[in-house]
Amino acid sequence: MRLLAVFLAALMITGCAANSYRIPPGELQRLAMTPPADRGQKVRVIQEISGTTVNNQERVGVDTQIIFVPQINISTGPRYNRGGGGVGSGGGRGVGKIGGGGSGSDGKAAAIAFLVIAAVALFAVAGVEGSRFDGWAQLHPMHPVHLIGKDGQYTVLPLAWIDPAAAAWTDKAIVRPTEGPWLQLDRAPLTRTGPSYGMYAGTGTLRSADGDLGAGPAFTVQLGYYFTQHVGLFADVMVGWRTNKFDGTLFESRYMLELQAMPLELGILHAGGYVGGGAAYRFEDSIPLRGNNGSEAYTAGGMLQLDINTRIALTARFGVTKAHEERMTDMIFGLAVY
Repeated sequence: MRLLAVFLAALMITGCAANSYRIPPGELQRLAMTPPADRGQKVRVIQEISGTTVNNQERVGVDTQIIFVPQINISTGPRYNRGGGGVGSGGGRGVGKIGGGGSGSDGKAAAIAFLVIAAVALFAVAGVEGSRFDGWAQLHPMHPVHLIGKDGQYTVLPLAWIDPAAAAWTDKAIVRPTEGPWLQLDRAPLTRTGPSYGMYAGTGTLRSADGDLGAGPAFTVQLGYYFTQHVGLFADVMVGWRTNKFDGTLFESRYMLELQAMPLELGILHAGGYVGGGAAYRFEDSIPLRGNNGSEAYTAGGMLQLDINTRIALTARFGVTKAHEERMTDMIFGLAVY
């Protein structure tokens, strides 16, 4: 828990997105097969968070002449130095255990501190991703493209000069709006592939050691990775609490590994579900001998998402969890950042 809190605090140390954009490898290959004069009409670009260091290039203008060159063999490495381009080189303990004594109130206090850090981290990450452009832009065919090869070498070519061999050689392709005419077109639809962070709040039922079932606030914080647009794996921490019938605090924490699948899509609305397993810990005031309990935990549920932009989606989760040999439910809402 402390390590996770430190990691979330580190997420807050983020600045604005960089003024440089990456062309994905697949897009670069597509552009290399497109007639040179038409390549700048619609180029997929992803704004970088931390800008790649590249050499400054002379800016091209709207009236810059499109110069065509014969196909260049790069089998011996890039050696371009023509026209609008330049060349360079470079190269487990649960939350409930904090405070000891099996105290439900101590666990609740520690959880609140953790949730504050998680919420601030979410605000910071969502702010950066919300401002970062991921979509299509219109460029001049002679716009400089900074190419970093799989072998670490670096060169710059006009967009119109990139052939399939150069695209295959490239590990990273960077363009900068300051080096030519730049018009942002449309944002890409919600894209989950890659790292993800989410936080959700709502209500959940919690079972007391004496069998009493009641509802209280419930929160889930998730960190994970989507391997494809539709399937991801997450580590999540759930915390919740309520007052038991002895006027003491019942505190619940769960630490789960969760598999998510979001196969259904209708415009900006997405639907799917999740399954997971892990450990659950319950600590209660007033009945410490029977109230303190750890057990296996299993969960399953459904998810609905409404995408805000390419990297952010409002998310609703409805789930059932089995822990402490009892069944409990939750309904939570929040934000997922991809």
